[in-house]
Amino acid sequence: MSKRLEGNGLYESMRMIIPQHKEAVIKQAQEIHRRKKPNLDEQQWETVERAIGESLNEHATITLQVYGPFENKELRGIVESANIYRQEIKFIFDGEWEWIKFENIISAEV
Repeated sequence: MSKRLEGNGLYESMRMIIPQHKEAVIKQAQEIHRRKKPNLDEQQWETVERAIGESLNEHATITLQVYGPFENKELRGIVESANIYRQEIKFIFDGEWEWIKFENIISAEV
């Protein structure tokens, strides 16, 4: 008979992983690379507000940096409207639109 135990103490035929464990391992590996959202100071917020206001009033094209937990998105487009109650803007880019929360905007440039 051949050896049933190998160096790690498991049967050779037991080298499989159930799907739930595989998903948990992948999710844990991704969580290691998660980034924290940066906090903007007052001067940075004024720059963002000025760019958003100019785009909204004059239909000027702006570039937004939007926070993502693993990677930031850079969007170039026009602010269509602003909802102060929900604290978000309707941003049109590449023929599409998206509601973007103020808290997720990292920077804005005209």
